[in-house]
Amino acid sequence: MEGRQRVGALVELPQVLRELGKDPAGVIAGAGINLDLLRNPENSISFIELGRLIEAGVAATGCQHFGFLVGQRSGTASLGLVGRLMHTAPTLKDAILDLCTNQRRYVRGAVTYLVIQDDVAFWGYAVHYPGVQAVDQISDGAIAIGFNMMRELVGAAPEEVRTSRRTPSNVEPYRRFFGFVPRFDAEQHALVFPASLLDRPVRGANGELRRILEKSIAAYWAVEQPCVTDTVTRMLRARVIFPDVSLEEVASELSVRPRTLNRRLQAEGKSFRELVNQSRFEVARQLLAGTRMDITDIALALGYAELSGFSHAFQRWSGVAPSEWRSN
Repeated sequence: MEGRQRVGALVELPQVLRELGKDPAGVIAGAGINLDLLRNPENSISFIELGRLIEAGVAATGCQHFGFLVGQRSGTASLGLVGRLMHTAPTLKDAILDLCTNQRRYVRGAVTYLVIQDDVAFWGYAVHYPGVQAVDQISDGAIAIGFNMMRELVGAAPEEVRTSRRTPSNVEPYRRFFGFVPRFDAEQHALVFPASLLDRPVRGANGELRRILEKSIAAYWAVEQPCVTDTVTRMLRARVIFPDVSLEEVASELSVRPRTLNRRLQAEGKSFRELVNQSRFEVARQLLAGTRMDITDIALALGYAELSGFSHAFQRWSGVAPSEWRSN
């Protein structure tokens, strides 16, 4: 299934180009995109087009944090109905889960996730559609939006920001926006904060309005529900860098038995192990291309106890060793 998402925050992209001294019409047309598409946040754009568009913006402006500039202009309002729903949530956790749950209605190719490990919350974003350009730029923008949403919803900021991109030559734009320098060359794009913050009440929580918006959202996007393979792929992309990736864990979250999940995947011509390997391969490629992480650290992040196991797996997937793939 083609990866797609709402235009959303991209409505700000033409203005960012103007402020950087470039003609939006020329840059956007050069990327093969109709400028009119970006005028309405409810329009849809493919992930391949999105990557091409952001890459064109970087090339035209020479700005290595172009995606970050686009994202930092937006917050819950860029999410439309889902953003309004988040504002009615009783707690920050409920608001984040509003986004994580409803994102699949209008995004195919990326996942927003919330993972809690040892009393630490990771609110992250990951692209899982293969072959997308400028994944680091897209993800930088998403993390900036998430940061703004936390400030809007509960008046708090994360303790740490992680980003799977190489440390840029100029970190000041990040320091100015976040108030500190993110941890670059990380294994994920995520806001990191104490899990206790998830219980903080959302400003303006409204149960009555929430019930109305939940009905509106359910009726608004008459989209085809993702197949089991797509659902599991989204879940795995968010989890392959955490230690709890197992058939049992995923089946439990989907409220089915492991044997039932396996049977449904087999009916679609897939297996759980195959999807895990696909997710690991996609993450490995993104980390090899987008960061300066040591290959041993990438192997550990993906659950391999030894570098040799990761190297053999990567060579089986790609035909070359990780070091050779990175150098090409």
